[in-house]
Amino acid sequence: MTTSYRKFLERSQRFLRRILRKPAWDFNRFVADPRQQKGRRWKFPTLMRALLCGFLTNRASLRDVESLTECGFDQRIPDSTLYDFVGKFSGAEVAELRRELHAQVRTDWRSKSLEPVGLPCGVVAVDNKTLWTGPVTHAHDPHAQVVHPPHRPAYAQVRAVRSVLLSAASKPAIDQVAIRADTNEGGMFPEVLQELEATYAALIEIYSLDAGFCSRANAQLIAEADKGYIMGLKGNQPELFREAERVLASQTHPERSSAWEPYQGDQLRYHLYRTTEMEAYLDWSHLKQVWRVEKEIRKGKSDRIERENRYYVTNLHWGRLKPEQILAVVRAHWAIENHCNWTMDVIWDEDSKVWCGQGVGIQVLGLLRLMAYNVVSLLRYRYLRTRDHTRAEKRRWHELCDGLFLLICQAGSHLFPHRQATVGV
Repeated sequence: MTTSYRKFLERSQRFLRRILRKPAWDFNRFVADPRQQKGRRWKFPTLMRALLCGFLTNRASLRDVESLTECGFDQRIPDSTLYDFVGKFSGAEVAELRRELHAQVRTDWRSKSLEPVGLPCGVVAVDNKTLWTGPVTHAHDPHAQVVHPPHRPAYAQVRAVRSVLLSAASKPAIDQVAIRADTNEGGMFPEVLQELEATYAALIEIYSLDAGFCSRANAQLIAEADKGYIMGLKGNQPELFREAERVLASQTHPERSSAWEPYQGDQLRYHLYRTTEMEAYLDWSHLKQVWRVEKEIRKGKSDRIERENRYYVTNLHWGRLKPEQILAVVRAHWAIENHCNWTMDVIWDEDSKVWCGQGVGIQVLGLLRLMAYNVVSLLRYRYLRTRDHTRAEKRRWHELCDGLFLLICQAGSHLFPHRQATVGV
């Protein structure tokens, strides 16, 4: 082990102890034990921490979590015990676990870990995410939706509305709620907005949403909350979209262009065009601007130029964001896909490794996975001895998870100051 890596592990251990000692990480404070009183062998926090450590170390299955507890806990916890435990959760405990995620984010917020970087205010992206896809016969979650694609057998999926704080360097997930079977992401948005405003009103100034959420009703809700919205505009709002294309098509000189940058062997840059001519158009009384962001790609081998336009509607006043900040926030919206969702799928295999599909287990494990993601992401982007975010330490995800595996094997449950005896009486 190199000296630099040993120092990294020491810093990581101090970081984990500092984070996990906070009351927001004491599961007993927020979540009720779903098991019946009789026959409890394992303490509730012990099982929850075992699952959390499994995600922190990126274990592939509950069998691997069992092996982890054999190394890093006081006693080995069987994978069957963990499976049965997760399967006993109900919607009430999922709601409590969601509140615990909120408490953890608010703790990071109070510690100044979620300050805006490159943007003047807090910006949150709201998007939908598929947590599980599988045969209809395996769909035990009450929120599972059955999809009937043409020329293919029907399948089931569990989807959620996920909110990510784009303005923070670590891009933490601040909320997640499963989409009910009788609606979609747009229909869930009023409930999501109400919860976000009740929990993070002073943290969030702007909501960034893709075209699936774009509707006058949703925009009205955000405006009535005295917040800003940036919504992707596509064909689901046909008349508004056609007018945006017509008005902005005449603009040939961009207000702002980014520098060329490398992208998968090619070069790309972005151009910003915007207008106020559509203010209050089609009874969108709060609408102030429409943006067109053109992505220009220069192909590496042929120098051929490809262009792609995306349109956005917003109630932000003209001077609230500078042109370069507009390009930054538009690109940052894709961070919910390229950062959080990509990490969940590629690093944690969220959509393919289902530890427990019984009951609402997918939702429970999804929230625990987000808690682990927030910790690892904050560690990955944490400030060292400077407030200059450009000097933040960035390490590969797998290297971080491997380091955490070593730490948990060495320190185990002692990383949790609020730990209880492993075996109940």
